Amino acid sequence: MAGSGANTTGLIVVTPYKNFYEGDVTSVVISATDGQMGFMAGHPPLIVSLVPGVSHFIENGVTRYFTVSEGYCEVSNNRVLIVCNAAEFPEDLSPRRACKSYTEARKALDEARRIEDKDAREVLIKESEQAMARAMARRHLIEAHGSDHQKERIKVLVKEYGWIDPF
Repeated sequence: MAGSGANTTGLIVVTPYKNFYEGDVTSVVISATDGQMGFMAGHPPLIVSLVPGVSHFIENGVTRYFTVSEGYCEVSNNRVLIVCNAAEFPEDLSPRRACKSYTEARKALDEARRIEDKDAREVLIKESEQAMARAMARRHLIEAHGSDHQKERIKVLVKEYGWIDPF
């Protein structure tokens, strides 16, 4: 791997549960704390922090979209290594799970804001906001790149769960 072609770079996406993806790609775009960042063969070394969002890579002329959660991305030696808590392709997502996760995170955020202990409150607020961001990334991926069935289901479920459109 590690970019076997002159115009490719190796991409490895690892989660605690599995090696999500490994292959040679012509480019990869990630959701970083400073916004979307793209990498191609020959990119100089870099380490960035990831935030929940939609990312993609191009392999053999085909663009594949996926979500990433919190983690980091290391670029070095013509390789992009993404280490994150979760990564999912649209076909692996459940519209109901995305909506339910958002609703639960929103409820947890409301409860966290009422905690008197300042340090505990800040930690729980951050965790709830991250969970909401992961759910929003999943929703965005489904709406933009999911199957027709997923797109229809997410429209119905968003209304059912009372999820205000974040876009």
